[in-house]
Amino acid sequence: MLLFWGSLLCWGLLPQAQGQARHLLFLRVSKDQLETDISDLFSEQRILDHVTRIPVTEAAGEGVPILDHLPFVREGLSRKSSRLDLSLVGDLLSGKSLPLLEELFQAGGLIIEDAKGPEVTLQILSDSLFQVTLQTKLYLSLQRILRFSIIKNIRIGVRLEQTGNKTRVALNDCHTPPGNLSIEVLEQMNPFLVNEALKVITGVLDKTLPFFLQKMVCPLATTLLNSLLEDVLRITLAPTISGPEDFQYHVTTTELTEEAILMQVQLVTRCGPGQRAPRPDHLAPQPLPKLAQGSMADLAFWLEAYNDILSCLYTSKELLVDLQDSTAAALIQLLSPRELEPGPETSAQSRGSVGLTVSTPDPPTVCLDGHTAMALQPGSLVLRGPSNTSSVSVSWKLLSKAMFSSKNQELELQFTPNSSTVALGPHPAGLAGQEERLEALVLELLKRTFLPHHNELLREQGLPLPSIKGISFDQARMEPSEDYMLLTVPEE
Repeated sequence: MLLFWGSLLCWGLLPQAQGQARHLLFLRVSKDQLETDISDLFSEQRILDHVTRIPVTEAAGEGVPILDHLPFVREGLSRKSSRLDLSLVGDLLSGKSLPLLEELFQAGGLIIEDAKGPEVTLQILSDSLFQVTLQTKLYLSLQRILRFSIIKNIRIGVRLEQTGNKTRVALNDCHTPPGNLSIEVLEQMNPFLVNEALKVITGVLDKTLPFFLQKMVCPLATTLLNSLLEDVLRITLAPTISGPEDFQYHVTTTELTEEAILMQVQLVTRCGPGQRAPRPDHLAPQPLPKLAQGSMADLAFWLEAYNDILSCLYTSKELLVDLQDSTAAALIQLLSPRELEPGPETSAQSRGSVGLTVSTPDPPTVCLDGHTAMALQPGSLVLRGPSNTSSVSVSWKLLSKAMFSSKNQELELQFTPNSSTVALGPHPAGLAGQEERLEALVLELLKRTFLPHHNELLREQGLPLPSIKGISFDQARMEPSEDYMLLTVPEE
């Protein structure tokens, strides 16, 4: 019953035309995936490595000078000696006054030992503006007095600017907001000095750390972020694919949604004679369904657009049926006109020149029955007489559950023989009362002989998929959803 009602939905989707095709598709990259890509890129490029410094040691000859551009090192003191005056540390540990603590700061006693992160979060602010926050954890030490960590955020504003059919990435600002220091004490040598030290530390870091991080991290971070976003917005055919003539993908508009970057994509390909042209512009696509849970990206085909693409890729090949096949022999006997039926006046030569062909000049069509994709293939079975002097034709429409695979950057449609049904069209009037037998024989021949050949043909006519940095469609799965077919890339 499912296949029957599915066939009623499919029969009306077979108009034909010709011309160049421009198809509307939608590409979505999830917000979570974009966060992951940014985080991975920043980790690979180790953007925080150059903010860390080796602490000064107490043993002679093992210390290292503090670099002059550290914001809490006074230039004069840092150049006088290759290491600190450790008597300051001893005086502090013996309980001397707070001015000595400040002098220790001025001499370069506060060192960034290590930096972890950044942890990346992305916040959508509008359909064209979002903010990237880099949460960094810095580990600092104040000689033998105190070792602690702080958490500090770096924020980058990103705007997507649309000019005609082009989307440009514009980075608004990269900065570290002042205040809001989250300090955790890790080690303390003198509990009496901790509170005083933290007061001074907070004041120093509030003033200097935002400028320091902005100067040391922002240039590299913004360069990398700009490059990554430009790559996401640039889609092409994979270099290993030689698709149909004039086969191109173009991103025409880009907007931000709550869950993803949404790109409207135009696919351009050329349709040959007899192939279907795209639908009129006034047939606007329905709203997109939500991005599937657990997916990093998807390519959304409006059903009508997918069928247009399928028709532009399709080239038919007539199949000559082996007359030794038992089902073919039964069909020949059933369809043969009287002059070809076995009898005294019918020669073996005449019978031997009979030909049975399966013809499918029209492309297959996909339709949706609920959340099930069905594939419809119209065609005809033609029995030709000796020297093509006469022929008998039976038209049919084969309906099957559609199977999709995406391998080698191509999307392939396949029919499933065990779910197939057939509906017969016009056939010889002399077969009245034998329609059920004719239908059973045609279905058996199509399932056993035609579909393996047809599926192989469709594999050769796959849809080349776009190439996007960081996203591969090779493991994608097709998920029908109302008026759309969603080619979904699951999270790894």
